[in-house]
Amino acid sequence: MRGRSMVMVIVACAVVTRTVDAGVIVQAGHTYRLYDGITGFIVNREGKEFTLTLEVRDINLMETGPREVLVKLYDPDGAAVVRQVIPDDGVVSKAFLPTAGAWDHEAWYYAYLYLHGTEPMLRWSAFSAPDRLAAVPKRVFTFSVKGGRKGIYRLQVVGFPDHYVTVKLNPDLPWGVAGHPTWLHGSGDRLKRSFLYVPRGTRGLFLLAAEFDRPATRLLVLSDAEGTKLYDGPITGGFFVKRIDFARSGQHDDRLLRLDVGPGANDFLVNVKFIREKDAEVHHRGEPAVPAVFAADAAAAKSIQGGAIYHDGRVFWQPFQVRLHEWLKKLGPEGFVVKDAAGKELKATQGKAGDAYYVGLPTQPGFLNVNDIYWSPPMCDGLLHHYAANKNRQTLHLAIRDLAAGLRSLGPCDVPAVALGGPWANMGYEFSNYAWQYWRPAWRLLKQTDAPAEVKEIVREAFLICGDRLAFCVTWARTNGNAFAQVVAALRYGCEATGDPLQKELFETYWHRFTTGGWGERAGISPSGACQEGFGHDQHYGSYILGTWKAIQADLGDDRFRKVHERIRNLYSYTMSEEAAACPWSSRTHYPAFMPIDKDGPFAWKGLPGPDFTESVNGGNEWFAARRKGYYILTYHGRLTPRWVGEAFAGQIGYGGGCICQLHIPGKGPVLASTLNGSYGEGMHASLWRDFHLHSVVGRCADGKPLVAADSEHTDARLDGITVTSSGDARGTTVQVARRYHFGPEAIDCTVQLKETGFSELLGLWIPNPQRGKLLECYEMIPFLPKKKGAGNSEKVEDATHLRVLEETGKELGPLTNEPRTGKTVIIDRGGFGVRVELDRPRKLQRGPRDTVLIHLIDAPTPAGKIELRYRLVPFGA
Repeated sequence: MRGRSMVMVIVACAVVTRTVDAGVIVQAGHTYRLYDGITGFIVNREGKEFTLTLEVRDINLMETGPREVLVKLYDPDGAAVVRQVIPDDGVVSKAFLPTAGAWDHEAWYYAYLYLHGTEPMLRWSAFSAPDRLAAVPKRVFTFSVKGGRKGIYRLQVVGFPDHYVTVKLNPDLPWGVAGHPTWLHGSGDRLKRSFLYVPRGTRGLFLLAAEFDRPATRLLVLSDAEGTKLYDGPITGGFFVKRIDFARSGQHDDRLLRLDVGPGANDFLVNVKFIREKDAEVHHRGEPAVPAVFAADAAAAKSIQGGAIYHDGRVFWQPFQVRLHEWLKKLGPEGFVVKDAAGKELKATQGKAGDAYYVGLPTQPGFLNVNDIYWSPPMCDGLLHHYAANKNRQTLHLAIRDLAAGLRSLGPCDVPAVALGGPWANMGYEFSNYAWQYWRPAWRLLKQTDAPAEVKEIVREAFLICGDRLAFCVTWARTNGNAFAQVVAALRYGCEATGDPLQKELFETYWHRFTTGGWGERAGISPSGACQEGFGHDQHYGSYILGTWKAIQADLGDDRFRKVHERIRNLYSYTMSEEAAACPWSSRTHYPAFMPIDKDGPFAWKGLPGPDFTESVNGGNEWFAARRKGYYILTYHGRLTPRWVGEAFAGQIGYGGGCICQLHIPGKGPVLASTLNGSYGEGMHASLWRDFHLHSVVGRCADGKPLVAADSEHTDARLDGITVTSSGDARGTTVQVARRYHFGPEAIDCTVQLKETGFSELLGLWIPNPQRGKLLECYEMIPFLPKKKGAGNSEKVEDATHLRVLEETGKELGPLTNEPRTGKTVIIDRGGFGVRVELDRPRKLQRGPRDTVLIHLIDAPTPAGKIELRYRLVPFGA
């Protein structure tokens, strides 16, 4: 099974819960597909007792493995009267094959198919059709709320896009709903007219909508209280984002906007995020932006107030925020003035690791930043670290105030109400240890200080809210491994802070899936031990975990973190390189790892001189490495970023296909290195192959499409003794490539073979295509470093790497130039060290535009099955 099943349930004693037989008839309700969550606001003006019924359906399409649903119901004072995790329905087998993270990948998948002139196999809207949805088995859960209270009850339901949830209330109380972190899903005439209350302090909004099925027919009209249209138009191209800045901040405060969604056959995603004025008392990354609450009637919208709580001239979103604010007020200004024993006022400063402390007070060594790669820690993190040494009450008060400022960013949907680069907020970044670094301070405050019991009670309540919700931040987070790993660390600090059994279970489940592929085969830790990024491996972003997980290992001593950390360090002991970022597989950037090469110890770089070895790195059969006295070589055969992802960027992000990543002469330097031209596919679209700096067969197919054989995944790669073999389909072509390396004591024997796709017989079932699998141009490309070691950016001829061509007899024919000449050997000399490329027979050779050797494999249109090259790489100069 691809994941651990989550079975723990906690329900507050004020609520009676039961599972109802699917045949029980209850009143009509509100049905939503979860992208990823909804927050419902129940207007209970008279304080009635009521029954909440949830019907949960799981279409089991996008996700593989168990996927649970979080259900929480808060009373008007913020107490969780329902807190339950609904277990998976038991269907865990794989259905949807493309790797996907969140809504954007789903949308790109549909766009990719449309752009290639085909239709998706399934309508995105199919499962929302009443007949189909009724056919999906439902599980029914009821919660009887006894002793109802006057005010707004808040319902959180969070899961995955595979989940449809129908919310029913008895009696049928007024209702409003917000979608988070990005969208609210609609279908049919649902959300056809909604009233949106504008909270105080709003200066603008984002209106966003998407419609994946074609044609996109929905029209949106957003009007203000006077009927003036702020937007009136279609969902152009199936997706749009519009920012609307008000003429003046607060112009629409306490008033209602109206959003009308026109009729249409397709489902849609929609949201409004209110852009708010920045508040010095609230700490977060990005600009403050809170999702709108959609209410079907104006009275309900006014009662809900967009989820806002107005108190003491401020806007709060959670009752605990108000209580913590009131406690801090009692301290008065003097409660935050730090003085020494003589009464002298002290000043704060920062240590090298970003830890805040006061000069003149005792400090404690050993502070480690939980995100030492990019983000500074909040003030409270350092103050609470040093509090153990000084016990100064004013620094404790300052730490609590700073922690409260972070917690004030939490919106009514239990996630930070922020936006970056538009309306977006990936909670893998904005709610984890990446940018919201309040998880460890909460642990320190609750477990390592003598803070007042009242404060500890409030903070624990806050982190029960935070930890429960973060444990369901998966879809968007799992795409970005550098932040995904920080979710895991935050959850670990969180459950240690609260000591809550459910949060411990939530962490254990998250950890298990993160480390075993349970969140998706290309999310979390890969079989090779890497922290995956963009559904592949990224040398730069994938290294961040080596810095960010140091703190949690030191703080909590959880040996599981150490084991994963050390396996990643071991991987990097093979993939590091000198002089060039020889990481062609990188699925995001073209940069090297953030840290320097280890020169000694158990994770010393394997390119240094040492004993012979030939290995499948970490046993993953993706990287293979060999070291001999005269050379170190690394090849890559594994997973790559999906092609449809490259369609949404500048080009293919990362290449492999059994390519040589680096050939290094121990003690001297690299000679061959496959590198990318830019990050996120920049300069790496397959059509630009002539300007690549990769080890790959390249050329043009008979149908005009480019061939880059390194754009292939070799799932059959294996090591037999000192020989590696692998093969795979060159993506976007009808050609297969196979590679073989024999790592001898003095040289590497290389073989590359092409053949027509294995689908040829099927595709030619009725009328064979004579152009299929035929090539017009074909070269083996071998990338080298163009300068002698230490030459830097020198343009002097004598500082350039020398390339000489030899004929079959060994006679030198002259330098390798951009004009083809026939030869049997190319000598690549970086100044006393380099490699001889000895071909199986004399072939045309030339220098490529970007410091590559191009070996001509054909002279006329040729079937792929007739193309083969054998050559030896003979290093020298060790």
